[in-house]
Amino acid sequence: MFRQFRMLHSRVLLLAQEELCGLERRLQEVDHAERTQLFLSSRAYDENMERRQILDEIRSKLRQYDEDLVRYLRLAASATPTRESVDSFRRWMTAVKPLIEPESTFLRPEFTEDLITVGQDVEAGILEEKLEKLVHRSGLGNALLRTERQRKKSIDPNLHFYSAKRTQMAVRLLTTFLAACSLLIPTVLLFIIQSLPGRLVVIVLFTLGFASSVALLTHAKRHEVFAATAAFSAVLVVFVGNVPE
Repeated sequence: MFRQFRMLHSRVLLLAQEELCGLERRLQEVDHAERTQLFLSSRAYDENMERRQILDEIRSKLRQYDEDLVRYLRLAASATPTRESVDSFRRWMTAVKPLIEPESTFLRPEFTEDLITVGQDVEAGILEEKLEKLVHRSGLGNALLRTERQRKKSIDPNLHFYSAKRTQMAVRLLTTFLAACSLLIPTVLLFIIQSLPGRLVVIVLFTLGFASSVALLTHAKRHEVFAATAAFSAVLVVFVGNVPE
C-alpha cells in the first residue's frame, strides 16, 4: 500500500495552472496591444520578441503541466484497498513493527482514504474478504486456501498468504450455489403456495434479495443490476403464470 498524496498533487497542479493562467493573460495583453497585423498572422514574420518569449515559456510549462496531470489521473484511477485490508495490514505493522514509528505514519487513520494498492484483482469483493476471514478463524485456511508455496512465504503467525486461484475457485463455487438457491427456493415456494397474495409476497421478497445480493456482492454496474433483477423477476412471474391452480 502506498499514499498517493492527493493534497500535494492538487497543490502542485493548482500552482502550475495558475502560472499558465498568468501567462495566458500576458499573451492576450500582448496580442491586444499589437499594432502590426502581420505579426499576429505569421509566425515567420513575427518580430515581437516578448510574445515569442511568452509562447516559449507557455510551451515549457504546458508540457510539464500535461505530464503531471496525466500521471495524477492515472494514479487516481488506481485500485484502493478495502477497509479490511488496511486494518489487517495495520495490525500486522503494529505486531511485527518492521518500520520505526516515524516511518510508518502513512498508515494513520487520517490517511486511509489517501492509500492505493497494486495488483488487486478487479473482481475481489465482499465474498473474497468474508471467505478469507472465515477460513482463518476456523483454522481451515491451511487446508483450503493455502498451497505449500503460500505456507513457505511466511512463518510469521500474524501474516498469512492465500492462493488467489484457490480463493477465486471457492468464491465461484459459493456464488454458483447462492445463484442456484436464489432461483430454486422461490420456485419451490411458488409451487407449494396456492394463494396469489402469498406468491406475490414471495416474488417481491426474493426479487429484493436478489437485487441486493447482485449490488452488494458483485461489481455489477447499475444497468447490469437493473437488467439482472428484471430477468429474475420475469422468470418468477412466468413460472407463476404457468403453475396450475
